[in-house]
Amino acid sequence: MRPRLAVAAVGAVALLATVGACSKNTGSNESGGGQGSTQSGSIATDPADSQGPAKPISGAKTGGTLYQYAEADFDHLDPTRAYVNNATAVTNLFARTLTMFQDAGNGKLKLVGDLATTPGKDVSTGTKCTSWEFTLKSGMKYEDGSTITAADVAYGVARSFSPDLAEGPHYIQQWLANDVNYNKTYKGPYNGGAAIPPGVKVDGNKITFNFKQPHCDMPFAASWGTTTPLPKAKDTRTKLDLHPFSSGPYKVETYTRDSKLVLDRNKFWDPKTDAVRHAYFDKFETDIGQTADQQANSIKASQGKSANAVMGANVPPALIPAVQGDPAVKSRVAAGFTQFVWYMAINNQRITDLRERQALNYGFDRRSFIQALGGSTAGDPATTLLSPTTIGFKKYDAYPFNVDKAKQLLGNKHPKLVFAFANTAQWQKRATNVQSTLQKIGFKIVLKPIDAASYYTEIGRKDNQFDLYFAGWGSDWPSGSTIIPPVFDGRNIQAQGNSTYPYFNSDSVNTQIDKLSKQTATQAAPGWAKLDKDIMTKYAPVVPVWYDKAYQLYGTNVGNMKIGQSTGWPVYFNAYLKNGK
Repeated sequence: MRPRLAVAAVGAVALLATVGACSKNTGSNESGGGQGSTQSGSIATDPADSQGPAKPISGAKTGGTLYQYAEADFDHLDPTRAYVNNATAVTNLFARTLTMFQDAGNGKLKLVGDLATTPGKDVSTGTKCTSWEFTLKSGMKYEDGSTITAADVAYGVARSFSPDLAEGPHYIQQWLANDVNYNKTYKGPYNGGAAIPPGVKVDGNKITFNFKQPHCDMPFAASWGTTTPLPKAKDTRTKLDLHPFSSGPYKVETYTRDSKLVLDRNKFWDPKTDAVRHAYFDKFETDIGQTADQQANSIKASQGKSANAVMGANVPPALIPAVQGDPAVKSRVAAGFTQFVWYMAINNQRITDLRERQALNYGFDRRSFIQALGGSTAGDPATTLLSPTTIGFKKYDAYPFNVDKAKQLLGNKHPKLVFAFANTAQWQKRATNVQSTLQKIGFKIVLKPIDAASYYTEIGRKDNQFDLYFAGWGSDWPSGSTIIPPVFDGRNIQAQGNSTYPYFNSDSVNTQIDKLSKQTATQAAPGWAKLDKDIMTKYAPVVPVWYDKAYQLYGTNVGNMKIGQSTGWPVYFNAYLKNGK
């Protein structure tokens, strides 16, 4: 599985994911100051929950333009390829999928049918979760007024098999092919394949997915852009990135790469068919090219269109005191836990001594490092592999900070380790922090800068010559099933392109992964939490460092701007402009 991406601490960085009512999260909010929330999740069992219109936002007004400021352009806006959270938050405005989360920014997620009348029906005749049926709602139309069909959904899935569109999530493709290398034989319609992929059946307004193995997370996977409908006649292949075809409340008016994206209303969108989205503002505009400092200063002043704007980045550490020192400004911060956990990966191929890995865990000063990030607004100290936003999360600390214990584990040894980092001004400072901390307990740390643009390519090589490096991961939906397997299942390790950055492989862990992956979210939640703790206490393959938080400023005229835990980004479709203009 490929890593989900987030706009965060290394520019655009790789991070990173059943059915039945999901159990409540057992974690607690330890962030202080209301800057976070733990999550409870559910999947709709009442078909009425999937019917529109979405519940009105109290006090919301209609009209005006909502602006988002961004430092860099989107990676992709083709919903099939979008896998960076700033992009998926925007594609949710114009692209519909079979299912989707109702996300009010309060951590209470509910998965409902979006294009579909329900979140899906298990119609397996033998083994459960091997056959999933979705029935499309009637009355849904594209931006040109044509009708959205089940065949269009199937075609959208088919094109996702193309090697030319490889950037998005691969869950459904791999499940249909029953192979990690999902396009070995069927490569989609661009390469001579049928418009309906193997394993998919269309019957009128119904679409069915048939798998050889049980995949109880299918309703969640169906919320990703893989199931965005597209008529074959509107498929411009890789050029769809420049002008996606809308099935949602907004459509692309203009898009100039590295400059500006403007969305306006899709007059054919019917709110009665949509249980998730609102469409309060008339237009949505992303202005590209402002640094985080420029964004924060402009929106802090909130003059002109900045009164209608939201940051496309976190408030920089140097500006946080000014934001927090003014109650009127501090009240305009969208803050909260994202689903991402950052960790220092230990290359288990090179550091094979468990005692050394344990010493790294005991001796790493998380709080000092987080202060360098910007303090508690950036994150909370992490001691687990799962985020507090994960269903079934349980807090534990297998390695409380203890310099003496770390030194004791090393004995009189002084291992020489290479710490690799993205060669940016921020990470140069953080690398020095890591070096200073670990040398205090006896390690000799050699710093190895890597060009930021190729950082994840380099650490994703199995034969990389680094011992330590930072990475992060966030769930694609709030279950351990999209956190632990992509990073800690050693069977996924390849020569290059890895997301298994610790290069950790344990037969017993892999066996548990296989067992839990066949269970529903409710059944598996305690098991994922237990496996999280088992991996850390028995093997210490990484050093968890911080639970990521968003801290984004918005203008004085923006209402109901909150961080969504389904994306770790503002929920634009729930926002409005207070004066309607």
